[in-house]
Amino acid sequence: MVTHRQPEGTLHRFTIGTVLFASAAITITPPVLAQTAPTPTAAAPTRTGKAQISGVVVDSLNGRYLSDADVVIDGVNATLRTDSVGAFRIDSLPPGTYQVGVFHPLLDSLGTALATRSFHVGPDSASYVILAVPSAATIVSRLCQNPNDGAGSSAIIGHVHDPETLEPIAHAEVSIAWTDIMVSKEVGIRRTPRLIRDSTDKSGAFKICGLPNSLQGTLQARRGTTATPEIPISLGDRPVELLARDLLLTSSDSSAKVGSAAVSGTVLLEGNAPGVGTRIELVGTDKVAMTNEKGEFEMQNLPSGSMVLFARHLGYGAKMIPVDLSSREKKTVAIKLAKFVSVMDPVLVTARRSAALDKVGFGERSRSGFGYYLGPDRISRMHPIYVTDLLRQIPGLRLTYGGPDGPAIVGSRGTTNGCVQYFLDGMPYTEMTPGDVNQFVNGGEVTAVEVYQPGQTPGRFMGIGNSCTTIVLWTRFTTGN
Repeated sequence: MVTHRQPEGTLHRFTIGTVLFASAAITITPPVLAQTAPTPTAAAPTRTGKAQISGVVVDSLNGRYLSDADVVIDGVNATLRTDSVGAFRIDSLPPGTYQVGVFHPLLDSLGTALATRSFHVGPDSASYVILAVPSAATIVSRLCQNPNDGAGSSAIIGHVHDPETLEPIAHAEVSIAWTDIMVSKEVGIRRTPRLIRDSTDKSGAFKICGLPNSLQGTLQARRGTTATPEIPISLGDRPVELLARDLLLTSSDSSAKVGSAAVSGTVLLEGNAPGVGTRIELVGTDKVAMTNEKGEFEMQNLPSGSMVLFARHLGYGAKMIPVDLSSREKKTVAIKLAKFVSVMDPVLVTARRSAALDKVGFGERSRSGFGYYLGPDRISRMHPIYVTDLLRQIPGLRLTYGGPDGPAIVGSRGTTNGCVQYFLDGMPYTEMTPGDVNQFVNGGEVTAVEVYQPGQTPGRFMGIGNSCTTIVLWTRFTTGN
């Protein structure tokens, strides 16, 4: 998410149509003390002639306090930041007239800033200020006068910027894709792919209105031949939902696999155990890192732009983490992985997975008959724990033992030295040691498998050549939870 910080002591306001803020200032002045002898337990307050301003910032959009927001007081050379409960305070101010403003990446994405009206503070007084980010319903009603035909009342808004210059990118296409699932006795399961687009204006802003709530889809920005990966997004189940999400779109070739950006972070496993040995991948590149004994990792020489990190640890659910990369600053992330629990799919989830597999071409390829295919129904009856539990039953593959990561799969028909190449959710997956796919992919996560012998591999999975067995694994992170 792009952050635009304002100079200290200066308030600038930019809005979506109109100023969106709610604020109040309450001034409390101590009363004059009565002329009586003070008691030992009641000391008279010290008079300094100075004033205090404190307050709280509320995030009505997400139903919480707004922490780590920059608070600027006009005419005061001081840097304030809200704490974990959205509170701030400054003392020893000379009496006078002040205005309080708030800046935060969320407000940047919304295209607005919060500010009070000017108010006066007197000597030995305390003023309390309340500022609130508008609710989703308020913002959507102002922005979406003519909502797109998405059959809903929710919206996604944001800006597209260049990751290096932070300049807005005009005329970029931003799209949201998802699949509507309808289940009824009359029609059974009906899957309807949906796609809504918008173009950014001269400030790089976009808005996509008319979206249904409880939506799970992907967001992508594109301009010419450059595009971001498909960033996973979701909307909650309130009647009106609003997601503010900025995107970084590089002006260079989006297929670039290297650059000057960097990211570091920590992985924590459920139960507060450090995620030592977690595999971190930058989706769409060959960049892979492993966490150390403290659960820490670092990746350098990365391409700039809005990207996706993929974290995997055996026995824990994998997780996709959107990350905005730029050479301007090193990004830091914290990842927490929950225990992996395999559950029986309800009809709706099964329908979503089938629709997603159709989207990636699994159904069309399986009808061609050139490879060996395992679909969701068959896999669900196998109850696999490890990936090799699935692959050991496929003709043309065999297991070898003795490696540090357990059994490894090798090809047995027409391959060079039994070589095998993997594709995971459509992207190349390189084993760091033979058999390590078992250490990073739970068998219960896999929803479909494609296996191609040399000479049969489709063009999109050619990888290192046509002399190895190709194994394509699709997981629930592509085909739906």
